[in-house]
Order: sequence, then structure tokens, then C-alpha cells
Amino acid sequence: MIRHALPSDAKAIAQVHVSSWQQAYRDLMPADYLNSLNATLAQREAFWMRTIEAGELNVWVAELNEQVVGWISVGASRDSDVAEGNIGEVMAIYVLAEYWHTGTGLALWNAGLQWLREQGYECLTLWVLAGNERAIQFYRRAGCSEETGSERTLERGGVSLVEVRYRLPFVQLIKEA
Repeated sequence: MIRHALPSDAKAIAQVHVSSWQQAYRDLMPADYLNSLNATLAQREAFWMRTIEAGELNVWVAELNEQVVGWISVGASRDSDVAEGNIGEVMAIYVLAEYWHTGTGLALWNAGLQWLREQGYECLTLWVLAGNERAIQFYRRAGCSEETGSERTLERGGVSLVEVRYRLPFVQLIKEA
């Protein structure tokens, strides 16, 4: 079931976040860094509690057997170079590894995409690690394409990583008069 996140989901969202990073990025980031993320669970839970209570981000969760197994966060683009456009952003989408390739991520994606369209956004963008082939394949299957020249560098766990921005223009439906 896909539903809007509640403040009471904050702990589960934080746990999915950390666990997903540990699985998805194990070949991209140092193991010590990924293992250290467990110590950030309380801080992440507090962040998500405040954020959801305040309505600062639009967050949906995937729930199976009363357990949150994934989540997506969407809203207006945070990128200054696209501020002039009516651009939405997928800030994050994470699913527990045991639910990859089950349709859970796609269901979350569709919920976020639907909300962005309903808000009148003309397209969405998202950032993905250049080496994250599983995620890149997911976004490409969803119709996203890499924006040439959009690379940016960040550091995690003492390692320099490259992120690239992907974009998905929304097809405008033409209404008959």
C-alpha cells in the first residue's frame, strides 16, 4: 500500500534510508562510512518527524504487512539553475533491498510523479550517483534521461563521488475544445 507518510513513520523512514544506503552504495562508498550510518538513526528520525509534521516535504511510504519498506520525497526543485522553470524534484526514493524488483519502487515513483503533475510541474529532475547502475536503469526505464554537463561532486566517507542530474519532461495532454 502506498500512502502519505505520517510523523509516526519517521523511525521506519530513517531505518529504510540507512539500510538502503548500506545496500545500494556498498560498492561505491567505504564500508566503515556505511556502517557508521547506524549511529545517525536517531538524528534522521528526528529530522523526518519535524519535516513530516511541518509538511515541509511531500513524502509517501510503501507499507507491506504493516511495515514501511520504502519511501519517496518530492517537491519543488532545489537546484538554483532551474529555478526559473516549473520544475519538480524527486529528492529521494529508497526501498529496502529485499523489495527491489518487486514493483514497490515503481509504485512509489508513480505516487510522487502523480503529485508533481497535479501541482502543475512541467517536468521533474533528480540526482543519482554516476556509479549507481541499478538506480540509473530504473530512472531510464521510467523515461528519464541524463542532462549532459550536469555533473557535480560530493564527498562521503572520504571518497569523492560524482552525481548526475536526470530529467523527465511531462507530456502535456491536449484537451479537445
